Amino acid sequence: MRVTALLASLLLCLAPSAHALNPGDTFHDNLLDGTPGPELVVVPAGTFVIGDSVGSGNHNERPTKQLTLPKAFAMGVYEVSFAEWRAYSEASGKPVPNNEGWGLSEQRPVMHVNWHQAQAFCQWLSQVTGQRYRLPTEAEWEYAARAGSSSLFWWGDSAAPVNEQPFAHCRGCGTSSFIRNKTALRGQFAPNAFGLYDTAGNVWEWTASPYSATYDGSEQHSARLLDQRPRVVRGGAWNSGPQYLRSSLRDPRQADQASYSLGFRVLRELN
Repeated sequence: MRVTALLASLLLCLAPSAHALNPGDTFHDNLLDGTPGPELVVVPAGTFVIGDSVGSGNHNERPTKQLTLPKAFAMGVYEVSFAEWRAYSEASGKPVPNNEGWGLSEQRPVMHVNWHQAQAFCQWLSQVTGQRYRLPTEAEWEYAARAGSSSLFWWGDSAAPVNEQPFAHCRGCGTSSFIRNKTALRGQFAPNAFGLYDTAGNVWEWTASPYSATYDGSEQHSARLLDQRPRVVRGGAWNSGPQYLRSSLRDPRQADQASYSLGFRVLRELN
C-alpha cells in the first residue's frame, strides 16, 4: 500500500496542470504501470438551460432552468471500454463483465456494469492516478452532451442521418445492419462540439445523481456504495429508439441493475 501511495504521488506530480489546459484540450493520466488511462477532454465552464426547452419531452424533464457550471472539468472522450475495464480487473481482481460474445469487444464500451461497479472503477482510477475521478452529475452530463446546443439532440432536432451518415447508434438512427443488434466500436460517429463521442446512443451512461421526478439540476453526486437509491442514466443505447437519445431524456435505474445496454463514462475534476 505504501508503494502504491508513493507511485500515485509521483504520477500526481507528472499529471498535466489544470492551469496548462484549455477547453478542447485532450490528455490522459497514466496508470501505475505507465500505461495511459482514459482519454479526456477539457469541457469549459459555462451556462446552459437544463431540461426540455423544446416542449416534446416527458414530465420528468421539466422544469427547465438556466444553470451555470462555474468550473471547467475533464470528461471521458469515449465511454469506458472493455480494454480500460480489463486494466482495472487485472489490478483489482474484479471480474470482466459479460461481452455477449460480440467481436472486437476490447474497443466496445463496457456493459453489464451496475452503478456501484462504475463508482468502484472511478475510485480505483482516482487512487492509481492521484486525481479525482467520478461519475458526472446529471447537470454536468447534460451540459457536456449538449455542447452548447438547445435542440433535441446535439446535432439538431432530427435523428435522421445526413448524406447517409448516421449521427449515433440506435434502432432507427440509420446505422449499419451489421451492428444493429449490438454495440458499436467507440468513436464511429461524429463527436459533439466539445469533442465527446457517443453521448447519444451506443450504451446508456450512469450518472452520479439520485433520481428525482422534478429535475432542476440540483442533484449532487454521491459515491456511497451502500446507497441504494435509483440513479439516472442518460443518452440512450444501441437498442433504443431515437426519442430516447434526446439530450434532456432521463431514465431511473436501480443502482444494482446491469444490462447489455448500460455503461458509463468518467469525469475528472480539474484542480
